[in-house]
Amino acid sequence: MNVPTQEQIICGYCGWQNNVSPQALEKVQVRCSRCKLNLSTQKHSHFKHLDPAVYMHPTAAEALQQLKNLPGVQNLLGKMQALGEQSFGEAFFAANGLRVGPKQYPDLYGKLMAVCRTMGIHQMPALYLSYVDIFGDMGFYTYSGGSEAHPFIVLSPQLLSTFDEMDLLAALATEIGHIHCGHLRYKVAADCLPLIMHKAFKKTPLEAMAENISLPVQQALLTWRLKANLSADRTMMLVLQNEKASFNYLLKQTGGTVSSRASLEAFVQQAQQLNHGMVQQWLDKYWQQFLYSHRVFSFPVWRAAELLQWTREDQKSYGYKDIVKIFSD
Repeated sequence: MNVPTQEQIICGYCGWQNNVSPQALEKVQVRCSRCKLNLSTQKHSHFKHLDPAVYMHPTAAEALQQLKNLPGVQNLLGKMQALGEQSFGEAFFAANGLRVGPKQYPDLYGKLMAVCRTMGIHQMPALYLSYVDIFGDMGFYTYSGGSEAHPFIVLSPQLLSTFDEMDLLAALATEIGHIHCGHLRYKVAADCLPLIMHKAFKKTPLEAMAENISLPVQQALLTWRLKANLSADRTMMLVLQNEKASFNYLLKQTGGTVSSRASLEAFVQQAQQLNHGMVQQWLDKYWQQFLYSHRVFSFPVWRAAELLQWTREDQKSYGYKDIVKIFSD
């Protein structure tokens, strides 16, 4: 009886060495024993020296610059980041969730390694699974916080039953995108702002801080927060290197979790037909009405439309394919 010869196949995502029969790899999908992502003989690109400024969405970059130009904003952001670390920081989630590691949800840890390996991030952020949501009903299924020196990520365990392996990779890649793009200082402040302005914090020290935040700063901060997702989505696509999987993740964020009834093709077509000018006009004129509703609206169809544009060849700046071709190691 001939025993199939096994060879060591290195996972392109997390770098783990798998003993696999080449014949089996040709016939069926084989998953990495660590990260549980599909093994493949195709090259997975890595971006060890990629400056995030190369791929950041221009709309997000412009919104961030407008925020930075406001008087006194840096001092305010410093105070809000300190507040975020003290009140809503890693200690909170460390006491209320499971810290993912080599022995705790090792496949999820492997996916985090895969994202960091792809984007050239040497310091892996801490990763927690937690049902406890300090943001109440604001819709945070994933969260990244902390500081540039000590970042952390939180995922809801509910995602493990809703998302497939590539969806989970996409969720982690999106949060790593915020870290890689240097968003945390602003993101922590933006995520905490609606919370500290909630009526539940009236007559507390948080109310005094909220009263010192001018309306222009509030509007600029929360408007940037929405647009920052456009850059993080680009990070996600650079990690997945799979357009179908990238748009499938956004489909599920829109409401397409029932796979038998949701059509990815129809979702992409909807994104293609989206009137960018109309959406941008709405964001400029009416988005501010929703800033204080204490809920997060992520606009996944709009984000998918923006991501579609990035994959086209006629880009004025570096498009997705340009970055993979020019900047991959």
